[in-house]
Amino acid sequence: MKKVAALGPKGTFSEFAVKEYKKKIDSDIEMKFYPTISKVVMAAENECDIAIIPIENTLDGFVQVTLDLLNKTNLSIVYEFALPIQFAFAANSKMDEVKRIYAQFKTQGQCLEFLEKYDKFEVITTESNGTSLENLKKGVWEEGAIIPAYAIEKEKEFKYIIENVTDAEDNETRFIVLSKQKDKSYHSGEYKTGIIISDANADKPGALWKVLKEFALCEINLTSIISRPTKKGLGQYYFFIEAEGNYDGDNKLKGAIEDIKQHSVVKIVGSYLSL
Repeated sequence: MKKVAALGPKGTFSEFAVKEYKKKIDSDIEMKFYPTISKVVMAAENECDIAIIPIENTLDGFVQVTLDLLNKTNLSIVYEFALPIQFAFAANSKMDEVKRIYAQFKTQGQCLEFLEKYDKFEVITTESNGTSLENLKKGVWEEGAIIPAYAIEKEKEFKYIIENVTDAEDNETRFIVLSKQKDKSYHSGEYKTGIIISDANADKPGALWKVLKEFALCEINLTSIISRPTKKGLGQYYFFIEAEGNYDGDNKLKGAIEDIKQHSVVKIVGSYLSL
């Protein structure tokens, strides 16, 4: 039985994501929870077989800690899939008595309109939506939390509930599956290849253009490109790029990446199927 590392505790969208993976790919798995995304990845490097973590949200963009971990880890992305995400607000007292609320760090960016409307709240940042829910269930008066909407159906004891506080109805989060083993088999479906590009001499005119030119010449579509600081000094960045295609099965994509390697440092973080 495979061990799957996920962001815990119970009640997170990560738990829901693992259940979706179980239905679509592999029913013979055991879920293990960890308190932070960093520890989820560390667990997949050591004691678990795979990790399932969020990488991008419709409203709040990329999960920065996930990108930084991809730059450090030797794990490979083997699958990606998106889940609909909606949030509710629950409290242990009447709305006008609430003083503090719990909200996960990425959740806050998906519920900005609600948080700005009730800016009198002291927002306590948590590592996961499950932690927000657990803190709320301790029953402290004057506290509330932004929690997954599906949790409202299970929890009946809260004094006050707003069923939907998400900024948009079509909000989604994209999750990735990380594994020690690259997926060498080919399946029908849409593939992406994740690439991290860095260059010690990148702070020069045309450095990024040289990279993008290779993809353009080969008519390869890029689905995302984002810069992240290397944390080695101001003005030093690496780029996370996602390109359509499978690195091992697409000669045009492989050729473009090999050309980029002539002037930049390239790390392939996986070719993965969209489920």
